[in-house]
Amino acid sequence: MVKPEDRTMDHIDHIREAVAQALEKRGFDNRAFLREIREGRRDDGPYMLGALAWDERVRHANP
Repeated sequence: MVKPEDRTMDHIDHIREAVAQALEKRGFDNRAFLREIREGRRDDGPYMLGALAWDERVRHANP
């Protein structure tokens, strides 16, 4: 299991950007919300929690 402290800030920034881009591609246009995701102010929200959980699962499956 990948612990949060094992993730680098660059890795988390990459996940934040991927989440924001995925929302934009799906037509989500709340610029303030997307900026908050990119800045890390929404890390406890459902989009980031889901992305971080998926990242952990993928990293655990492919060490």
